[in-house]
Amino acid sequence: MLILLSIISGTACERRLLEEPDNQISVKVDVNVENILNVTTDVYNSKITLPEIKPEMMRVLFYNPENGTIAAESYISDISYNEDGTESIKGDIKIIPGTYNMVIYNFDTESTMIRNDSNFATIEAYTDIVSTTVGDQFKSKADNTSSSDSVNVIYEPDYLMMMKSENEVIPYHEKAFVIKAEVESVVQTYYLQIKVKGLEYVSSAQAVVSGMAGSYMMGKSEVVSSPESAIYFTMQKSQDNGEDVIAAVFNTFGKIDGASSKAIVNFDINTVDGRTEQRSFDIAPLFETEDCIKHHWLLMTETITIDPPTTKPGTGGGFNTSVGDWDDEDHSINL
Repeated sequence: MLILLSIISGTACERRLLEEPDNQISVKVDVNVENILNVTTDVYNSKITLPEIKPEMMRVLFYNPENGTIAAESYISDISYNEDGTESIKGDIKIIPGTYNMVIYNFDTESTMIRNDSNFATIEAYTDIVSTTVGDQFKSKADNTSSSDSVNVIYEPDYLMMMKSENEVIPYHEKAFVIKAEVESVVQTYYLQIKVKGLEYVSSAQAVVSGMAGSYMMGKSEVVSSPESAIYFTMQKSQDNGEDVIAAVFNTFGKIDGASSKAIVNFDINTVDGRTEQRSFDIAPLFETEDCIKHHWLLMTETITIDPPTTKPGTGGGFNTSVGDWDDEDHSINL
């Protein structure tokens, strides 16, 4: 019996941990939001609402470097925080050891979408064209200069936190193997403001800025300059050094150098009495100022004047409805 047991034990299989096979690795992604102009640094106007950047899920893609096709992918969402307070997202992925091109990006964006992701050379971030109703509001021209009626009017992208790595090596391993990465925003944020006289008569305002890139090639790390696009966003009522302004921080994949429109901003302002005021300005020179180059501040010197309402809000037509007092009524209900 002892001889038989020794023979069996000598030919037995090696015991290995199932949770750490050779073809499984972990990916730990640190989220770097420290240097996003007008959001986490160089904020010009702290009175307006700023976006919060806190991704909850990352998509991890590994591509074959020879033909660019997907070799493995996974979605990771295990959130933790480093000692310095920065967010970290971790998860596992099964992949054979080898050399790959890698792309990681946050998967929880609302406006920013991804297309052509089956190949490393074609994966692209973009946003949709606005509805016809919204786009038709911005068909005016400023001084006969080409404006948003000749380009696609698109929604502004929300923050795409990503990184890419070419020729990422995953070695053969018996113990746990972890890839550490850091994602940063590839979306640029600008602050835009213009002075308004009669701000109390403004109920809401929107704007588009033309001369912008419409998408971003993630594998190539470059913006797509053709076709030219115009970014649509909403404005906020605020103040700057005691002066009334409408202002906004807006996102873009980047400004196109030498765009035919030269960067036109079109404002669509709604008043409390139902009027719509439209104004257009060429802001290309602002992109060349020190404020813009260093801080992405587009500080317009012009003033928009909104005239007072000719009628009080809520008058001048429509139904004149009213509600009287409640009356007590007693009824019997057969069940």
